[in-house]
Amino acid sequence: MGAGRTNGTAKPATRMGRPPVADREAIVRAALEIGFSRLTVSAVGERLGISHSTLYRYFKSRDDLAAAAIDHAVETIEWPLPVDGWRSFLDETAWAHWRLHDAHPGLAREITALRLTSPALVRRDNETGVHLMGFGFSAEVAMLVVDMLAELVVQEFLVAPAGDGATSLEASQQRRRELVDPWLDLYDPRLRSVLLDAVSGSTTTWFERKLALFLDGVGARRR
Repeated sequence: MGAGRTNGTAKPATRMGRPPVADREAIVRAALEIGFSRLTVSAVGERLGISHSTLYRYFKSRDDLAAAAIDHAVETIEWPLPVDGWRSFLDETAWAHWRLHDAHPGLAREITALRLTSPALVRRDNETGVHLMGFGFSAEVAMLVVDMLAELVVQEFLVAPAGDGATSLEASQQRRRELVDPWLDLYDPRLRSVLLDAVSGSTTTWFERKLALFLDGVGARRR
C-alpha cells in the first residue's frame, strides 16, 4: 500500500497555455493586424491558432472577412461633422479617408477590386451625400462629389506595390519616381519642374494642391 503505487492507467497530458480564442471580433482584429495585402484565411488561422472550419463559422469567405475588416477600420476613424461649411467638411472628409488608407496599406486595392462591399463605407458615403444636399448641392452633384472625393484619395494609395514592406505612402512615392524618371525629358521644361517637384516632394503637399483644385470645381456646381 505504498504511496508510489498506481493503477497502471496513464494520466492524459495536460495542455499548457491558453486555448485558442476565436470569436468574430478577434478574427477581424487579426485580419487587420495581418493587413489587406497579405490577408488570407490561412494567415488568420495561423495567427489565432484555429482551423479553417472555425473561421468559416463566422465568415463565408476571405472576401467576407475582408469586408468585415473594412467595416471595423471605417468605424474606428474619426469622421467630420458638417459644422463649418461645405468646403471645410469635404476637406476634412478627404483627410479622414486619407487616414483610413494610410493606416491600412492594401485597402485601396481591396476596394477597387470590386469583389466586396463594406456596409460601413456605404453608410459613410451616404451620410456625406446627405450633408452635401443640406449645404445646397443637388442629389446628382452630391453623389458625384462623394464618388470623386473617394477616388481622389484611393488613387494616391493604389500605386503602392502590393505587399511592399515600406509604408504605403513611401512605397507610392517611390513608385511614382520610378515611373516618371525615365520620361522626364519628354515633358516641356515648364511642366517638368512641376512634375519633378510633385514626385520628389511630400505626397501630402501635392495631394493638398489637387484637393484644393477639386474643391474649387465643386464650389462652381453649388446651387
